[in-house]
Amino acid sequence: MKKYILSIALLASMNAMEVKEINAFASPESVVANKDYVFVSNVGQKIEPLNKDLDGYINIISKADDKINVFVKNLNAPKGMKIINNTLYVVDIDTLYGFDITSKKEVFKLEIKGSVFLNAIESLDNDTLLVSDTGTYTIFEINLKDKNYKTFMNIDKNYGGPNGLLIDKNSLYVVGYNPSEKDGGAILKIDLASKNVEKLSDNLEQFDGIVKINDDILVSSWGKELNGYIYKLNQNKLEKLDLKALKGPADMFYDNYTNTLLVPEMANNSLLKIKL
Repeated sequence: MKKYILSIALLASMNAMEVKEINAFASPESVVANKDYVFVSNVGQKIEPLNKDLDGYINIISKADDKINVFVKNLNAPKGMKIINNTLYVVDIDTLYGFDITSKKEVFKLEIKGSVFLNAIESLDNDTLLVSDTGTYTIFEINLKDKNYKTFMNIDKNYGGPNGLLIDKNSLYVVGYNPSEKDGGAILKIDLASKNVEKLSDNLEQFDGIVKINDDILVSSWGKELNGYIYKLNQNKLEKLDLKALKGPADMFYDNYTNTLLVPEMANNSLLKIKL
């Protein structure tokens, strides 16, 4: 079931590192980790992110022995995830779920009416989430205690539908996705208080995931014809990392416990573990 491929790559100006590829998934879209486990959301056997077909699921991988199991099944097309305390939150087309990590039981469910493509999750605090809806160019603010939501802001369509989210200090970083290889999406920096928008790069691509590692911001792009990349954003310039062409690099995660960048390759049914 598992296939491991070891290789050595250069990560921009960083030192050589080990890259491990695990092929055991079904259109993996997002990955998160805590101290003991890695979680991977799977859209299903086909890349059909909007189909309510109940073939989506979430894997759980033990860090102790790399054993892969199913954490939750019978979802539609689960995507972005966030761990808060002992709850794994995940968006599934138009619904936000929460699952207790120990019991695997559903402990939270909220339908976001009018949404069509809920994609990524970021947290303002332990009671407040921001969720991107790529299909309606909207970022929602969700109160977990009261189980209500409102529109945090709408994104200009010229920037693409909001996909990956990252909060750093007083700023929200948003990467846009537009399936058109001609138009593409943008990388934005938004002041959380004023909601002023700054465009950070002239590149317009099919951006998906975004993470911060120390002082570096990394962004994934599907590129053209499934020749995807991971970029480092440096003074509003994008520098490609020296990796093989990636097939659909989606919602990445940086695991602080192991100093590992986790990258789901959605169109390759694989997870890359890049040891930093």
